[in-house]
Amino acid sequence: MTNTQKVLRAGLPVAALAMLLTACGPDNADPADPAAAGAGGAGTTATAAASSAAAATGGTAGTGGAATGGTGANPAPTATTSGNPIGGASGGSGKVGFANPLALTATGSYQGKTKADVTPVSVVKGTAAEIAPFNFKPAEVEGKTPYYVTVSFTNRTGAPLTDEYFMMRFKVNTDAKASGILPAPVVMKSIPQCDAGKKPGTLPDGQAQQQCAVYLVPNGTPPQFLTFGSVLDTEPLVWKVG
Repeated sequence: MTNTQKVLRAGLPVAALAMLLTACGPDNADPADPAAAGAGGAGTTATAAASSAAAATGGTAGTGGAATGGTGANPAPTATTSGNPIGGASGGSGKVGFANPLALTATGSYQGKTKADVTPVSVVKGTAAEIAPFNFKPAEVEGKTPYYVTVSFTNRTGAPLTDEYFMMRFKVNTDAKASGILPAPVVMKSIPQCDAGKKPGTLPDGQAQQQCAVYLVPNGTPPQFLTFGSVLDTEPLVWKVG
């Protein structure tokens, strides 16, 4: 304690002395309460950090310094429509899905790990004779009708894609509750109706490529929907057939 502080304590009222000692700042040699200092410092630091994080993500700082709102570092991608702000074939602004599907030849923008504009070109019913060159086993085609689905894919990933078999993620659904039918294994073979065995090759960013696949659909249950994508990646795109 300095000589000045000793004099002040001796000659001033308690309240005035407290105010003067507080104003002395660094000249005050009395140690502060560690517990109070720690609590105040931590609270100020947490609030400042939360405010900075919230500002970076467009959110706000909540109670206790936690950041709320905003988009986060890795926002979950969603299925949207490309060039079609209305949404699916049924209209409205809801998310694309079985309740709000795209029209058959509408372009959907897939925002998963592999980004692409996806446009179904055609869905054509085939015959058993046409797929005979594929040498399917009788059990694979019994009670089934082949459908040839041709789709155009435009690479939107920002980098070239090599040997990207988009059709391996394209399904035919006979109803909204069905799990979907994957392409039939054609082992790199093609027929005039569907160039299913064509190797995709390299697809530069911004370029389009058509792919075709054969789907073996149970007799009497024609395709009702087409879907692209995986729920493990992002929400699939859905198109209404017919």
